Amino acid sequence: MSGLVLLAFVAVVVAIGAVLRPTRTVGPVSPSEAWLAAARHAGRVSASAWTALVAAPVLVAVVVVPGLSGLTVGLSVGLLPAAGGAAFLAVHALGELTWPRPTGTVRRAALARRGLPDITPTGLGALVLGWSVALLALLALCATVATDDGRALPWRHGPLVTSAAGPFPGWFYGRWLVLAVAVLLVGCVLVLLLVARRPAVSDTSADDDTALRRLSARRVLGGVQLVLGWTLAGCLGVASLALRNAQGGSVNGVDLGNPTVEAVAAAGVVVAITVAVASAVVGATSAVRPVGAAESQLPVVGAAAQPHAS
Repeated sequence: MSGLVLLAFVAVVVAIGAVLRPTRTVGPVSPSEAWLAAARHAGRVSASAWTALVAAPVLVAVVVVPGLSGLTVGLSVGLLPAAGGAAFLAVHALGELTWPRPTGTVRRAALARRGLPDITPTGLGALVLGWSVALLALLALCATVATDDGRALPWRHGPLVTSAAGPFPGWFYGRWLVLAVAVLLVGCVLVLLLVARRPAVSDTSADDDTALRRLSARRVLGGVQLVLGWTLAGCLGVASLALRNAQGGSVNGVDLGNPTVEAVAAAGVVVAITVAVASAVVGATSAVRPVGAAESQLPVVGAAAQPHAS
């Protein structure tokens, strides 16, 4: 079984490498051909990245997790979305490094320097930041209230009655999740920098080149927010279930549970499901190329573009 999974992993890697192999447009080209080649490459990168995002957690769950035991099993499961996110960003980085470059005696491109604010969609950037802040705040809260070993939620029902419920995303699990969030955010910024600094598409106006960069940034942020959103949803769901389970039990026939706390736990589960669905919807829509006025027709050489020979 493990041999078949390893073979499948190798096949996925080889397929992604073949799809993202460096390509060049042979000059001379018409004003739209270079842009179309770049757009096709961007589409292949996006499709390969989403394939890696799904395949990586599945492979880890099938190959790695069964060989683990004890507490590392829960930790590995909690890091599955991050594994997919790392693979997603790695494919996008490879796609930017293999961005098609034109050949020919004369190549024209707009000379415009772009930074992250120029290519980053405000809404998606804010969503990535929002999921990150919410996740880090939740992990900090859970670490504060967890038991000494950082794996369960303690609860005092009275002077002489206490209980604990787990699993719970306390510091034992949270420290690794915080590290995963940091790696994802740093990787996201690095990939966006590659998008901003990649070679301009030749024979294309500055506006059309920027639109293509924004599309790439949109796809990158869409996947990253999905990973962060699902990690947040998982942690919130597990914490809510632990809070609910801590209310169980009875003493002398009297239930120990607090109805208000149980309602809060139920609300936490609902919020977790909402976050998971919302991030999935945003991720799916970000992967689809929007059709707008700037992209409804083939790009042409803009009058404002400053050509240069090379």
